[in-house]
Amino acid sequence: MKLTQQHLKLAKQIIRKRKLCNNCLGRQFAQVSTGLTNRKRGELIRKALGELEPKSCPLCKNLFKGLEKWAKKAEAELKIHFKTFLVGTKLSPELAESEQSLWKETGVKWCEPLKSELNRELGKLLEPKLKKPVDKETPDVVVILNLNSERIELSITPLFFFGGYKKLIRGIPQTKWKMYPESVEDIIARPFMAATKGKGHALHGVGREDIDARCLDWRPFVLEIKKPKSRSVSLPEMRKIINKSGKVNVKDLRPSNKKEVIKLKALRPDKSYRALVAFEKPVKGLERLKNLKGLIKQRTPARVLHRRADLLRKRLVKSIKWKKTGQKEAVLEVKGEAGLYIKELVSGDMGRTKPSAAKLLDNPAKVKELDVIKIWSRYGKSK
Repeated sequence: MKLTQQHLKLAKQIIRKRKLCNNCLGRQFAQVSTGLTNRKRGELIRKALGELEPKSCPLCKNLFKGLEKWAKKAEAELKIHFKTFLVGTKLSPELAESEQSLWKETGVKWCEPLKSELNRELGKLLEPKLKKPVDKETPDVVVILNLNSERIELSITPLFFFGGYKKLIRGIPQTKWKMYPESVEDIIARPFMAATKGKGHALHGVGREDIDARCLDWRPFVLEIKKPKSRSVSLPEMRKIINKSGKVNVKDLRPSNKKEVIKLKALRPDKSYRALVAFEKPVKGLERLKNLKGLIKQRTPARVLHRRADLLRKRLVKSIKWKKTGQKEAVLEVKGEAGLYIKELVSGDMGRTKPSAAKLLDNPAKVKELDVIKIWSRYGKSK
């Protein structure tokens, strides 16, 4: 370590103002050299100045002398399954203020924050105890040294699993809803929760189908398990249990991450629907439905106005087919942009959707049954 007169002069000034331990003294010059711990750096500076280390440190309150105690506390808290970890620190207001005050008084410009050194040194103590490596990018758990509450806290990284699902029955929502005892999310999450002993879950899907609609193509999703105690999951077993429900099928299960959730949420694939439509009067002139192909203007449906803003949306109908199946019934197959409301495309929603099947045929109509039959996305799908 090459110490200039400038370094030594400032170090002497710091020692006079604050009787710092070697860790805290060395930390003020952390950027002067590499390959040394702050403690060793502090020893060398103090030796050059002919100074002795004080018994107590007003800056860190002797934290580094008691770090082994915190390492044992952390080890005792980590009674969960994990492969990697990281250490974080929450300083008390007193410690944070003391450090800021020192920097202001001395104008030191080579320093490392106290938090950084605590994180590193506690991590070095924990690695051999836990026999697990520190992972600075994607740790399974973050060990938090909370010096404000004087306790060790754990921040467990959620588990994420990608897959595709089909919803085989009507009458259940995609995600949890108080009005319904069960959801697609519940059915998929149940075996994962049992395997991981998680504290909660969330399903992130590429769009969603109506509660009374089936989804007969594979909808990509990511399941998030919050605060898992175990991170060991047999995905073939999960798929087997879920598919036994008879309500939801899944496939292509694999580990995922938060970045993929963001990626999925940004997808806006076209979708194809099959709708069984009931008309008020006998069906005539179905060929006029070809005029639905093209731009559709839809105000927010009346049925969801209580929870969504009243906006005008423009969506494309890309193709439409029809087949008369009864005197007052027909089946329509519609391919449209993401966000196209099919029920309102049929009924017109009291003029809120233009054009509509009911208006073109001059025959009041409503959707009796609706199925998603194709999601035009190859994302994550097996061949």
